[in-house]
Amino acid sequence: MTTKRRLGFRISKTIHKYLGLILGLYLVAMGGSGLLLNHPEWIRSINAPQILVPADYSYSNWNRMLIRGGTITADGTWYLVGKAGVVKSNDQGDSFSILDDGFAASAYDRDTADLLILNEGSSDPILLAATRSGLFRKNGNNPWSKIPLPGAPASPRLVALIETSNRIIVFSETAAWEADATTLNFTQTDLAVAEADAATRVPLFRVLHDIHNGTILGTPGRILLDISGLILVILGVSGLVIWFVPWRNRKRPNLRQPPGRVFRWCWKYHLKLGIWIVLILMIMAGSGMFLRPPLLLATITHSLDSNNPLLRFSSRAGGFGGKIQSATYSGSSNTLILSTQSGLWRGPADFDGEFRRLHLPVPIHGMGVTVLEGMPTGQLLIGSFSGLFVVEEHQGRIWRLRRPGLVESNPYQSNDLVSAVVMADNQPFARFDYHDGMLPMTAQQPLLPTMPTEIAAAAPMSLWHYLFEFHNGRIFEPWLGPWYLLIIPLSGIILLLLCLSGTYDWWCRRK
Repeated sequence: MTTKRRLGFRISKTIHKYLGLILGLYLVAMGGSGLLLNHPEWIRSINAPQILVPADYSYSNWNRMLIRGGTITADGTWYLVGKAGVVKSNDQGDSFSILDDGFAASAYDRDTADLLILNEGSSDPILLAATRSGLFRKNGNNPWSKIPLPGAPASPRLVALIETSNRIIVFSETAAWEADATTLNFTQTDLAVAEADAATRVPLFRVLHDIHNGTILGTPGRILLDISGLILVILGVSGLVIWFVPWRNRKRPNLRQPPGRVFRWCWKYHLKLGIWIVLILMIMAGSGMFLRPPLLLATITHSLDSNNPLLRFSSRAGGFGGKIQSATYSGSSNTLILSTQSGLWRGPADFDGEFRRLHLPVPIHGMGVTVLEGMPTGQLLIGSFSGLFVVEEHQGRIWRLRRPGLVESNPYQSNDLVSAVVMADNQPFARFDYHDGMLPMTAQQPLLPTMPTEIAAAAPMSLWHYLFEFHNGRIFEPWLGPWYLLIIPLSGIILLLLCLSGTYDWWCRRK
């Protein structure tokens, strides 16, 4: 080895060693959490220990998306749905009870996206709840029971429930089922998309997200990323072992031992596994860095053509261009309005035709629509983290329902992060802000219900959501403040340096 190469090897080895020590355990946790996030079915029944959840994640005034929607019936009964499941108030919000008899038990599974009330006003209404674990039905005071959906996985994640003139329609993120309102015997239906309107441009941040979790290559890509996450855990642990044994022998002579079987295995496979997977790790690091602010802002204005070879195996290149997020029914035109990750779509309510893109001049946050409700005379209520809007499509009018105390210094510091609304008589009665919780529609509106402590207690954080908050760095915000935004880009840069220095070390050793 030449003097120059020896010097480069020493520098690279030092970089690899100390950056690995600084970030070793964190990378182990990132690899493990990424693997589990890719497979929520492994941990869906586990809740995060409360002692590990920062106090900032406690609910106050129905905030932090505790509620995903709600309805006030003609007799004044409140129904709210969200992370606690389904809650009900018979006294106009003075008190609430949780309807959990027979419902999904874990926090992940009981998370409810939508509620449909059949036979409203009768003494024996029927409730249908769309949850992360499937469709549930409740008759009067009877317990909830699960309704099977043909062709669906055991626990499908449902996003919307719709009642048309004579049918009930259920939407998951990728499929739809319909049934007669009296029998509730569901059959799966086709969602046809007009070829001319199929997704032709895919936002770059969506592409990076699919690269990061492997779905850009379909099932094989997901398996490859699972293996990579596992190897990242092994690399982190083996690297710490490789450092610890020589350090112990130097610093604690009385404990000195010759390298054992574990050390030799770690030494051998840290090198082998590292060089085998180094390119995948660099792709994971590079794509992950741009999925969170501040680097995310550099991608939001860019997109890829659906014919790009990178999207050859991606489900985003065609069809709806992404998952279904919500749906509603327009009685005036007898059509369905869908919100997907690629925008809004409209199609016939009987599915006897194709869905076409619906272009409305409504600002929608990159995270997607959080409110989509049909209103009288063909109006649409659309809400996201960019505000709440009413659209009169036929008249070409749109106006914003501004929240009391609206502050907008710039598009990224708005306090109008709409997460849900409560509807009464097909009109918005109350709104929910991600940070501030339940708010009146106007400053003159009477006081709204306070959040009972038992509702928050019924919605602990699931382990999957806890790992999600850790993996994107938000879990550190209570301690680091706005500086937490630097965790993901800095850890990505360090992982890239570890990959480059490790590759150089391996090359030098071969020489």
